[in-house]
Amino acid sequence: MPTHCVLGGRYVSGRVRLKILIFLFSLISFSSIACSCMGYDIEEAFKDYPVVFSGTVETIDTIKVKEDGWLEYSKLKAVTLVVDRSYKGMTAEKIKVTTRMDSAACGFPFEENVKYVVFAIPDDNGLHVGSCGPTIHMKKREEYYEMERLRVINFLSKQIDT
Repeated sequence: MPTHCVLGGRYVSGRVRLKILIFLFSLISFSSIACSCMGYDIEEAFKDYPVVFSGTVETIDTIKVKEDGWLEYSKLKAVTLVVDRSYKGMTAEKIKVTTRMDSAACGFPFEENVKYVVFAIPDDNGLHVGSCGPTIHMKKREEYYEMERLRVINFLSKQIDT
């Protein structure tokens, strides 16, 4: 079995080939991690998400988790919220959810002491929230955000408490 291969007319050692393969794999991996959202219908989202509640962020911590198929640990934000109202799925006074560290990886940008309506799904780490779902900041008033916030609030105001 040859220990060298030819690349551009030069011999390349096995170690260099390995480095090239790792580099190429990292390019493929990073491009597949980028977040791309499709939008949602609030009624469908309410049916699809098993946990829906409003609450205020109490704490935001960083945790390390090992994901299936990955050799390294990933960091997630672990967000604890004090529940104001449960619409579906949970009746606890406090709920912890996880999200990715940044929005490029579909992480939701939670802030401490801010109220949100949260749509969460179960995963290996408990409940998870992503930036592509209908989770929404309750206090933002930017024009582009206001219509969406009002649509979510109006829909949820018609739902029965759990």
